[in-house]
Amino acid sequence: MTRAIPVTAKPITQARLHQRVVEELLRQIVSGALPPGTTLPSEPELARQFGVSRIVIREAIRILVEKGLITVRHGSGMWVQSIEQWNHLDPMVLLEEVRSSPDASWLSELLELCEILDVGAAERAATRRTPEQLSRLRDLVERMRKVVGDPAAYLDLDALFHATIAESAGNRLLRDAQRPLSEVLFANWLWATRAPEELTRFQQDHEAIYEAIAAGDPLGARQAMHRHAQHVASALRAGIAPAAGEPVTTGSDGRHAAA
Repeated sequence: MTRAIPVTAKPITQARLHQRVVEELLRQIVSGALPPGTTLPSEPELARQFGVSRIVIREAIRILVEKGLITVRHGSGMWVQSIEQWNHLDPMVLLEEVRSSPDASWLSELLELCEILDVGAAERAATRRTPEQLSRLRDLVERMRKVVGDPAAYLDLDALFHATIAESAGNRLLRDAQRPLSEVLFANWLWATRAPEELTRFQQDHEAIYEAIAAGDPLGARQAMHRHAQHVASALRAGIAPAAGEPVTTGSDGRHAAA
């Protein structure tokens, strides 16, 4: 274990105080400012640094323990866990890993796993989708076509399109595995500036995916989704430029709020 390192903290005055503490400590841990083995300040000291109550700090620490980032030994203190103990599929953890990775390695692994799941989901959806699910997919494709010039609105529908395909695959575990990845992949900051031609190409991909699923063509759906995954990966690798220290948007339960 290393010596205790002071935490960089600004007094927090906004709602959901514990959540803001979680975000700041998580950012410092994942970025390496608080490396594995670091002894964290005591609850009273953290409360003083952040300008919040010990109850707020205690709740924040509980959440970080659940995410595998911190271990607590009552009477001994708190330490940052080794990276092998982190829950890398937790949306908040994964988002910060993607944002802080100097070589985009976490983004590459995220995209690879999304492709594996999305391609498999599309293939199975072609033979397992219900009429109601197919109708929802058709509606989403039509709505996306109308907002292709509005990136924020388009990406909201894009996320729903992929979630509906995962649901249509008829495998609850696949659907649940895809959900946290989607939360990170569709994060606002990742798609802050998108060229119009990118969304036009994505729309062509989505229509091809839908047509293959509607035709009950698993091979065609698999191939169409694979092409789409390659287009998404190319766009993100070419345009990713996360701003250091930019705040993470999260829900009240500690999960990232998808775009």
